[in-house]
Amino acid sequence: MNEVLNAIASRRSVRAYKPDVIPGEMLTAILKAGQQAPYVSPDSRCFTVIRDRAVIDRLNRSAIAEGIKLGDFQRNLFSTPGFDGTYGAPTVVIVSGNESSIQYEAVCGASIQNMLIAAKSLGVGSCWAYFPLFAFHGAEREQWLKELLIPEGYKPCASVLLGYGIEGDAVEQDDRYENRVYFYPSS
Repeated sequence: MNEVLNAIASRRSVRAYKPDVIPGEMLTAILKAGQQAPYVSPDSRCFTVIRDRAVIDRLNRSAIAEGIKLGDFQRNLFSTPGFDGTYGAPTVVIVSGNESSIQYEAVCGASIQNMLIAAKSLGVGSCWAYFPLFAFHGAEREQWLKELLIPEGYKPCASVLLGYGIEGDAVEQDDRYENRVYFYPSS
């Protein structure tokens, strides 16, 4: 199997991070991979990189405050003492889409997938996480958009957590299931 296919097949979400910050050149390479993903227009997405633990912690608290409003399951999970929806990741990248651009969610998704694969290939742990975006669903939405310099008209679509996993690169491999694939016309 070639290196790219191996990175795709072996990448898993990391949900416990060391506090060590990944080097700037690695972060730059990961962000560049995200920017190399297909897009509808050059301004269809933007990336906000947060490397300040205090800001990540505030974002986590704000996301918890909004997330617990979703239902009993979320309230029970997010109210657990010490809960951290960023899993202690030292870097959080918010990927936002230009709402006036066609298919901005798909564009952001392609960018995120590229970043996850690039991180794996560089030995960096990653996790595609929606949790931090709960902070953009409540009363503090405008404050977060302004503080994180997310341009007007852009909607946070997802985030990527980056760092070195506590388990290292040896995250337990789960058995991947195979989805149904149909060929038309069938042979």
